[in-house]
Amino acid sequence: MDTKPPATAQPGEDDRFIDTLIGDLQPIRRLKPGQGLALALLVAVACGVAISAWLGIRGDLANGAPHAMFVLRSAVLLALGIGAATAVLAAASPGIGVRRPGWWRWALGVAMLFPAGALLTWLVTIDTAAQAISILDPRYGLECLRMSALCALAVGGAMVLWLRRGAAVDPVSAGWLVGLAAGSLGAAAYSVACSENVVLYIGTWYTIALAGCTIAGRLIVPALLRW
Repeated sequence: MDTKPPATAQPGEDDRFIDTLIGDLQPIRRLKPGQGLALALLVAVACGVAISAWLGIRGDLANGAPHAMFVLRSAVLLALGIGAATAVLAAASPGIGVRRPGWWRWALGVAMLFPAGALLTWLVTIDTAAQAISILDPRYGLECLRMSALCALAVGGAMVLWLRRGAAVDPVSAGWLVGLAAGSLGAAAYSVACSENVVLYIGTWYTIALAGCTIAGRLIVPALLRW
């Protein structure tokens, strides 16, 4: 179709030319970050239900009296996951003068208390390798990594599919945040089955899970969001 305007336009020719250009355009529904966040949370809840059915729910939670460490751990993971997801999903709809949510940084600061506490425990109370292995319990620790990663893959996949409908102008930052959000929500989903309440365990295995998912997001997601 020739869209070149005539050299000597007659009255009304410009209007007809513009009509030709826009004739095939279709309206696009504006993306709403809340819908993307709801999708990510829905996938995370589905993962939590599946894990509960497969591995069982931790005893204190099943009895309706969750341990304080479980509540704190879950709250931090959810806050970090929701904060990072909100920031990256909002970035899919760029605009001039639009302030992006940044409170996930505060949640990340709180989350850093767990690895800091684990490091302090390593330095102060752990005397032997056998004692460390006993507390860390590698069998369950590796289960934590596997299940958190699987849930993160599901959550991150849903977020990427939603983001591809928009226009993420900074794929690198989006990769970091998708990985962080997916890792946090994935770990929160697994948390319902994890019976550990020790800071050394949480600060070690959960930190490895989140760090791994965040790095994976940085390496994989940007290529999937290229225009």
